[in-house]
Amino acid sequence: MLTILSLLLAPTLFFACRVPESDKAEADNDSAQTTDSAPDSEVDLNAVDQDGDGYAPADGDCDDTNPTAHPGAPEVAYDGVDEDCLGGDDNDADADGHASAAHGGDDCDDAHPEAHPGAGEIWYDGIDEDCLGGDDNDADADGYASDLHGGADCDDSSGDVHPGAAEVCDGATDEDCDGHVDEEEDVLGVKDCPASSCLLLHAARPDLPDGIYWLDLGTGAEELVCDMARDDGGWTLVANFAWPGSTAGVAGWTSGARVGSTLTDRTQSFKLSDDEINATVVMRYRARGTATTCLQGACAVDTTLYWDAACVYDSGHASTGACTAAFQTYDLQDWTTLSNPCSWHYGLTSADCGTTSEFGTSHDGNHVFVGVVGTYIHAYDGRSGEDPSIEVWAK
Repeated sequence: MLTILSLLLAPTLFFACRVPESDKAEADNDSAQTTDSAPDSEVDLNAVDQDGDGYAPADGDCDDTNPTAHPGAPEVAYDGVDEDCLGGDDNDADADGHASAAHGGDDCDDAHPEAHPGAGEIWYDGIDEDCLGGDDNDADADGYASDLHGGADCDDSSGDVHPGAAEVCDGATDEDCDGHVDEEEDVLGVKDCPASSCLLLHAARPDLPDGIYWLDLGTGAEELVCDMARDDGGWTLVANFAWPGSTAGVAGWTSGARVGSTLTDRTQSFKLSDDEINATVVMRYRARGTATTCLQGACAVDTTLYWDAACVYDSGHASTGACTAAFQTYDLQDWTTLSNPCSWHYGLTSADCGTTSEFGTSHDGNHVFVGVVGTYIHAYDGRSGEDPSIEVWAK
């Protein structure tokens, strides 16, 4: 019974599992049509991040085979790789347009964009901006750094000024940076480089001793005597009345012109012209008078007095103004109180006419006179046996 039933169902099962050839062909045809009708496509590599750094070429990755190279990556200079994808010379770390000198370029400092050939040099900042070498503290390129920045160059704007430079006769510049102007033996104070006064010579060369130096008072270079020690130094000997040993005085002493054939021999009488004397004094007059034989016989006179520069020296006319106010100290504090000279007292005076004749650098009759303050003990050349001598200094 069971066998008969199986046989009856078998054709039905076979029929259910079998696909007719016509249907299969139709299905194959449909499948073929579906495949043939799909559009062709290719992978867009610009959109693919091949090196896995998060950036595809479309995102600006300039080397999608190197995960260290992509926009924003830190640039490593001198490795041949453009890590940050900004382009430029991989050997130009500071991006100033000049590759490092250590890697084939001409940039002496590839860490500072302000430093490269042709850049403007900024002195004293520790950077060689123009790549010309040298000391950044040596602005004038004379081989000596500025004394304001650890060197010894007292003027870093002039290549002619530095330690060891030759002094030039200019009366103004300390070329060798030793603190003095024109102080070398072959400059200021010698024939080819005269000073205008002992005062200016002393200011330029404060270590100079007393002596004879070359000055130019406006009439050419000539030798004069300078006192470089007393009363702060810088005094020029403008008149020297050496007792002539007679009653004749010194010819021309009251003329206002130069007197004598020398300006340096202090055993002889000489005097600059009044104009030269007045041109020389800028601070003080100083006069020293001596005598050993006076109006009242033997004496011992050695007097030094001072006058203000406001005095206009006059060898041949009665003294007025500051020429009559004498002081016993260089600071012009101790006035002698004698300020009424006689009409025949010229030049610098300290006198009370008719009472005390203490000092006079010029006196009617080509004479001078010198005495003791507050007395009538004095000598003037013109009386037999009296022997006054006077030196007049100006500074």
